[in-house]
Amino acid sequence: MSLNKKERRISIWIGIAIGVACSSMIVRYALKHKENQISGRPGNYESNTSASSQSIIPSLPKDAQKKIPNGIVVYHEFNQSITEDPFASNSWVVETSGNFRSERLFILVEQNNQPDSDPRYFRASEIYARLKPAVSKKKLESFLNQDEYRIIGKNSKTDEFIIQIKKIRPSEIRNTLRFFKKEVSIFNDVRVPIWASN
Repeated sequence: MSLNKKERRISIWIGIAIGVACSSMIVRYALKHKENQISGRPGNYESNTSASSQSIIPSLPKDAQKKIPNGIVVYHEFNQSITEDPFASNSWVVETSGNFRSERLFILVEQNNQPDSDPRYFRASEIYARLKPAVSKKKLESFLNQDEYRIIGKNSKTDEFIIQIKKIRPSEIRNTLRFFKKEVSIFNDVRVPIWASN
C-alpha cells in the first residue's frame, strides 16, 4: 500500500515535529544535568568555598553573582587589588561556565571595603601591553617566558598586544603587572582589561 502525495507530506511534517520535540528534550536534559554538576562542585556560589583550596571564603557580591551566573570561584584572596586600591578588601577569580568549553572565561572580581562600593570586573587571564616604538612583536616573544605567557592577538583599536597569562591568582596577576611595568625598555603601558557583561 502506497501513500499519496498529501499523506507523504503529512508524514514528513509529523516526523519533523517529533524530531524537534525529541531534540529539545535532550538539550534541556543536558543543560539541567550540567547545572546539577556545577551546583555540586566546590567553588559554586552557595558553598562559600574556593575550588582551588576548598577553604571558606567571603561570598561573592550579589551583583557579581547576577552578572556571572553559574560561575565557579576558583581563587579568593584578601588585599590583592590590581588597581593598587588602598581600600581593597576582597578579590575573587571566577570561572564562567557556559554551555560549551569555548565559552570558558576567567573573571577577576574586586571589591573594596568602602560602604556601598560596587565590584570591579577584569579579564583575569589577559594582560594588554603597549610596547615602546622600537620594540617588535618578535622581541616581545623572546622576552616572554613561553611556559607562562603567550601572545594571543592585538587589539586593533588600542594597538595593544594581548598576552595570555597562566598564573591567575589575584596576587600573581598583581605580581605580573609589576614585573612588566618594571621593564621600561619594552613596555610603554600594561593593564588588565576591564570585563563587561553582555
